Amino acid sequence: MSVPVPALRLRPMTLMDVLDESFRLYRANFPLLAGISIGLAIPGVTLSLLSGGATSAASFYASALTRGGPPSPTGAFNLVIAILSYPVQLALVPFQAGTLFAAAFAIVLGLQPGFRQALRAVISRYWALWALSLLYGVTSIALLCPPLGVWLLTRLVLAVPALFTEQAPLGRAVERSWALTDRAFWRTFAVVFFTALMGYALQTSLAGVFVAAAGVFPGLPVEVRLLLIISVASLMTQLVEPLLALAVTLIYFDARVRREAFDLEMTAYQLAQRPEPQP
Repeated sequence: MSVPVPALRLRPMTLMDVLDESFRLYRANFPLLAGISIGLAIPGVTLSLLSGGATSAASFYASALTRGGPPSPTGAFNLVIAILSYPVQLALVPFQAGTLFAAAFAIVLGLQPGFRQALRAVISRYWALWALSLLYGVTSIALLCPPLGVWLLTRLVLAVPALFTEQAPLGRAVERSWALTDRAFWRTFAVVFFTALMGYALQTSLAGVFVAAAGVFPGLPVEVRLLLIISVASLMTQLVEPLLALAVTLIYFDARVRREAFDLEMTAYQLAQRPEPQP
């Protein structure tokens, strides 16, 4: 069995190191990470199209932009599919919350990441991820008081990497995130904030290019143009999500290197796994 080799030198990293390594790892593993991210969005987009929700939204916006009357009917809104979409979306929550992180931790540690491996990792932690997503959702209510909400979500942000890397149960993963971000709040917050900011800038610029390209095609109805814009915006959002998963995973390992000498632990593990030289 081959000894895993980390995709980068595990070391204490600056903010710029984390951002630079996140982009580098994303470029090196773009087909896998982009494929996972877009694949996770396909069920939701498909259900939205089948139920007529996306078409209805485009019609509504087109009517508002042209200052016309009520939007013209674009097809019957399939209420059955709309209702069925909710349990499907709920069942997909752990995959949307954890698949990119499962791939990210495997990439960083050199564990031969793949789409199937990431899905199996999520399935093995399915209910823990579901409960953790619920915890994030409940904690998000604290954003009504922004300082409290930002503080709580930042302190909990490393729980998902802990679930996969340490195979920790839910309570232990939350404790680990809380401990690793202790006295490192601003560092963790800065990584998440600047990664999200750069991702938003990248998403906006890419979406602008595609929207401008769609605008030059003559004869397209306003509803169709808006439907294309909504679809492109959703696609761009999915394409930048792996950056955040990689950055959070890297700050998790950075915290363990600083507090627990994880780099030395990993080196010792690699040396122990090497075969003995033959006499």
